[in-house]
Amino acid sequence: MDINKILKEMTLEEKATLLSGKKLWFFNGIKRLGIRDFIVSDGPHGIRAYYDFSESQGYPKTKAPATAFPSASCMASTWNETLIQEVGETIAKECNHYKVDVVLGPGVNGKRSPLGGRNFEYYSEDPVLTAKLGTCFVKGVQSQGVGTSLKHFVLNEQETLRRFISSNIDERTFRELYAYPFERIIKDAKPLTIMAAYNKVNGIYACENSETLTKLLREDWGYEGIAISDWGGVQNKRASVFAGMDIEMPQAEWTKSFIEDVKKGLYPIHVIDAAVQLILKAYEWMLNNPNHGKQTDFEMNHQVAQSVAEEGIVLLKNDDAFLPLSKKDSIVVLGTYAKHPRTHGGGSSELLAYKTEIPLDEINHYTQTLYFENYQLTEASIDAIQKADKVLIFTGTTTEIEHEGDDRLNLLLPSEQIIFIKEVTTINKNVAIINNSGSAIEVREFIDDVKAFVQSWFLGSASGKAIAKIIFGEVNPSGKLSETFPYQIENTSTYSSFPGKGLHTDYTEGFDTGYRFFDTHKIPVSFPFGFGLSYTTFEYSNVRFSKKELVNGDTLIIRVDVKNTGSISGMETLQVYVKTLNTNRPNPNKLLKGFAKRMIEPKKTSTFEIILHDYDFAGFYPEFGQFLVEKGDYEVHIGTSVQDIITKQLIHFESMDITSMPLTLDQPVKAWINSSKDEIRIHDFLVHNRKIHFYEYEEPMERIIRRIMNELGKEISEIEAFLNAI
Repeated sequence: MDINKILKEMTLEEKATLLSGKKLWFFNGIKRLGIRDFIVSDGPHGIRAYYDFSESQGYPKTKAPATAFPSASCMASTWNETLIQEVGETIAKECNHYKVDVVLGPGVNGKRSPLGGRNFEYYSEDPVLTAKLGTCFVKGVQSQGVGTSLKHFVLNEQETLRRFISSNIDERTFRELYAYPFERIIKDAKPLTIMAAYNKVNGIYACENSETLTKLLREDWGYEGIAISDWGGVQNKRASVFAGMDIEMPQAEWTKSFIEDVKKGLYPIHVIDAAVQLILKAYEWMLNNPNHGKQTDFEMNHQVAQSVAEEGIVLLKNDDAFLPLSKKDSIVVLGTYAKHPRTHGGGSSELLAYKTEIPLDEINHYTQTLYFENYQLTEASIDAIQKADKVLIFTGTTTEIEHEGDDRLNLLLPSEQIIFIKEVTTINKNVAIINNSGSAIEVREFIDDVKAFVQSWFLGSASGKAIAKIIFGEVNPSGKLSETFPYQIENTSTYSSFPGKGLHTDYTEGFDTGYRFFDTHKIPVSFPFGFGLSYTTFEYSNVRFSKKELVNGDTLIIRVDVKNTGSISGMETLQVYVKTLNTNRPNPNKLLKGFAKRMIEPKKTSTFEIILHDYDFAGFYPEFGQFLVEKGDYEVHIGTSVQDIITKQLIHFESMDITSMPLTLDQPVKAWINSSKDEIRIHDFLVHNRKIHFYEYEEPMERIIRRIMNELGKEISEIEAFLNAI
């Protein structure tokens, strides 16, 4: 495609048309010039497909089957980058099957509060884990010739009033926590499109915000793809165009008037042409897709979804080796979700599943159980529970509790389920919970009463087999939590401020969210970030660091030998956290920076290797407008969760980055003394004259210099000359 030639041949009307969507799911093509329309569709957990996207004048209703993958929270709990890339590839194959050009995902927003109504659709409360998995997903999708749409850019961490709320945040927190996944994925995977959010960012709508859409995205990060709006996210078409919004989705009520305004010359042609060039470049990429229309094997795709479910399920409690179950056990299964699993969280993750496995059916393939559906005891169920060797209770959130569009009111399971658990555990102590929720819940009211607890998330199509294989030991659980399970919602830092009410939500808690808050302030949790049990045991030894001293541009290679000391194969995830020592800035206790997952056979040893780059030691410095590494010491922690640290190593980083602004003479003496290595004249002056009295430490440096020089009998001219020379 000769983009410059096409640009010259296009009419103003054709150019303007490209800056708006067509109907619900199309980017406009240019039929006169032989460029077709392009289809986009929801799909963070699998493509929402239609047999005919043009049905009902472009607003289709007849869905076509597709593989329903586990929720993003479950995907992240696999901690398996290779597997998530395979998920992306598989979803893209189904996009090609249905001739879909762009899948609207992944979602990489943060989990500021466990109450976030859309947390199930986002990977993790940690930006590094989110960035690494999001990068793999994008690479996987785009390797098959299908585009992605990285969303929701940016600060869409709450559903309450999401179309009107202003997310107000300081620059450092924004760049290190919430913008970081977007930045890394854009630089490392180059998503074809990025989707701007509904909300305002520091008072300006994300779809009309030049600071994020142009300055940050284009100028700072060098993004070359196209920016599209969330569906209905543009409130002012003119403002969005000038801010850097390329395509407004879907077709809007002002599309015709916008086209007329462009034809009348009411928009500078260079602004329109800049957007059109980006759009044509993306069109060229999609037109070169050799897989467009290629048929796929849905049975094979389902196996990928099952692998994710198996690796994403997290075993959180297993007293007395309650699990795995034996086929010889007499088992009673209780609860609605055993027969009617909740597979997704609704909204943009809704689709028509190619098939859905039922947990109860799959469990009965191992052994015949007695099943009672509702959360009410009957004479028959009481008798069965009393006689059973083991009891499984399937719990979960309802569509009213957890879904797109609303934030959660609390972290509790429905009260009838909690009461039911307590009633059952008074009859039989051998109880396991299989919990079906898309994000964290409170377990404090019942966790001490049960022997085992399995977090199964929203597992999509593969709900049944994955759960059955885990609880009967055919698959050894290897999931690790991608988010903290707090003891109670009142213990979270955003309890009093989330969701923001009125027209703004202020991120005043800064870094104090998720494990960063609990770990730093030593607040007990039910289950920590990164935690998950296995049916086998591991032993760690021979920890090696490639260097103890780093300089800018260096990489740090960490190797650890891990032995499977049990009798069955198992996968282990090793995690690396970094703690900044002796810093002048507030920092969390430690931050995740790397991880690796490996399968290890029984009695065998595997060497894990994790590589840290200099940017893993960097923080964002607003005064300099960039990420910098502070010179000093760092502790590198190696563990199996944020709480379970095996060992730590002191590393010195001899950074050449300047991370502090020059001191001024109106700052206190104490500040000058602490940084005297960079201020030789002041240092020498203080050392060679007199000690600073304790009451002088908080006084301005200039005042103390004048005072001491007066004591030494210096003339005013000498004092002024000395001060001017600093």
